[in-house]
This record gives sequence, structure tokens and C-alpha cells, in this order.
Amino acid sequence: MISKLLYEKFPFITKYFETLINENIDKFPQSIVFEGLDIIGQYIFSMELARVLNCNGDKTPDCTCINCTWIKDVKHPSVNIVSPINYKDDSTKTVISINQSKKITSSLRETSDYHRFFIFCDAKIKQRSANETKSIQQYESLGYDFPEENWTPMPVTSKIFKAEASNSLLKSIEEPPKRTTFIFLTKSKEDIISTIVSRSVVFKLSARRILHLGAEFSDILAGYPDFNTQMALETAFKAEDFIKSKEIDIMDFLNDVQEYILNLLKANLNNNQAVKMFEHHIKIIQTAKKRIMTSMSPKIVLESMFLDFAKKE
Repeated sequence: MISKLLYEKFPFITKYFETLINENIDKFPQSIVFEGLDIIGQYIFSMELARVLNCNGDKTPDCTCINCTWIKDVKHPSVNIVSPINYKDDSTKTVISINQSKKITSSLRETSDYHRFFIFCDAKIKQRSANETKSIQQYESLGYDFPEENWTPMPVTSKIFKAEASNSLLKSIEEPPKRTTFIFLTKSKEDIISTIVSRSVVFKLSARRILHLGAEFSDILAGYPDFNTQMALETAFKAEDFIKSKEIDIMDFLNDVQEYILNLLKANLNNNQAVKMFEHHIKIIQTAKKRIMTSMSPKIVLESMFLDFAKKE
């Protein structure tokens, strides 16, 4: 469904959305805030979600149905890039304006056969930096185009999407028609107004995590949450070896495990027993972090954490 390349870079977020699409599509978020340094990655991931949800073929990454083709060519009528230079009528504006927000609200009054996306970002037509070029090259094999030549997505901020324009869109974000999703590409959720954040699901897609997470990490937690004592100790050993071989800070590892479990929790909100278990496990991770801060041995911390996962309440 979602491309292997994106799964390798963002395995837990990918798994979360695939599970949601396959098992509980009615719970797909109406508003998403992506945060992190890899804005181009956020843009590509957003377009991939739009492609999967609008595909009328086999949903594979190389599908050539008309919807997948249009989305990759940035020509689909229901997948909209909203920036100071896109989805606008007044070329003099240098921000996402109130008129753009009103235009979105007006468009939602019309029915659609597609899953509509509105992807908010800043953008520039400019000579790309070496880092931007390198980031784009990472995703070239997926075949996604940009709205214009030398168009580069940048994080949306409160200076670009000011409070007046943001507030005029709140009703649409809170109660959109079915099959409508707003996505905000940010460095940090703090860069947009809190009333949008409170109506959204927030996910981190950062450059740092691209380095740390991958299929190997997923293999470590392959047995989760059904650990017995032996599996817990084996997982702790694999985790310690992974941290050392990849030269990862153990706090980053614990943060990633916590994010993984949090995403599982979000995907199982209708299962009270699962929610209770995941919440308990997140508390166990918080305890592990505190132990690391007291200079306790990482080996002991990892063994204790995974053994605690194996215990039944």
C-alpha cells in the first residue's frame, strides 16, 4: 500500500496509517499536523496518503490508475497545496490569506467523489540548497512531482498562516464533510495556533528519526505486546545490541518505543483493554527514562522495561 521507501524511513507512522486505512477508515483523521525537519518528506508522505485514499486501482505504489497518476503529477482536483503561492486568486498576497480559507470553506459545500486533501505549507520558487536537493533525491523513485519547477515546500508558521486566516477555517477543520483531511507541514506544532493543533492528530516525521528507525527496529519489537519472560530478555538483548551498533542515544531509542506504543494506542481507541495496557506501558517507559537520567546501566534499564511489559496487571 504505502511505499517501501516511506515505510523504511517512517515505519511506525506508516504502520499506523495502513492499519487505520485497512481496519478503521472511518476514523481517519480530519486534521493532521506533521512536525520535524524533513519538510520534503512530510510533503511526499502527505501526497502518498492522498494517493492511497483516492486510488481506484490496486493501491500499490506503482499503480497507474488515473487518480494515482493525477496525484503524482499534482493535477488532481481534490488534492490541494495551500501556500502563499498556491491555491490563491490574489497574486499580491505573501501569506495564506483569509480569502484562501474562505475558498476552501466554499469548496467543501460541494459534494465530491474523492477523499479531499488540503496540504498547508510555506513554499518558494528558488534555487534549492544542497540539503533540499539531497532530500528530494531520496524520494525521486516514488514519482511525485511538485506544483512548479524549483518549487520547494517549507514549514508553515504563524507568520505565514496568521491567526485571522487560521480562525476562519476552524469550523471546517472541526466538522468537515466526510472524506476530507487537512494536513499542516511544520517544524513544530508550536508554529501554528493551538486551536488548530487541538483539533488535529500530531505526528513527528523528523530527519533524526530517519537515521534511527527502520525495518531492523521493527524486528526488535516484533513480539510486542505478547512478551513472556524469555522473549522480554531476548528483546532487551537485541535492543542493547541495536543501540550500540547504530550508535544511538538510549533516550532517543526510548522516545521511539514510546511513540510506537502511542500510535498503537491511537489505532485502538475503541478497545478499552488495549488502551489501558498501552497507557501502562507508556508509564513504564517514563520510569525507564528516569532511571537512565540517574546513570543506571542501560542494560539493566532495558531488561527491567521489557520484563515489565511481560508482566500481566
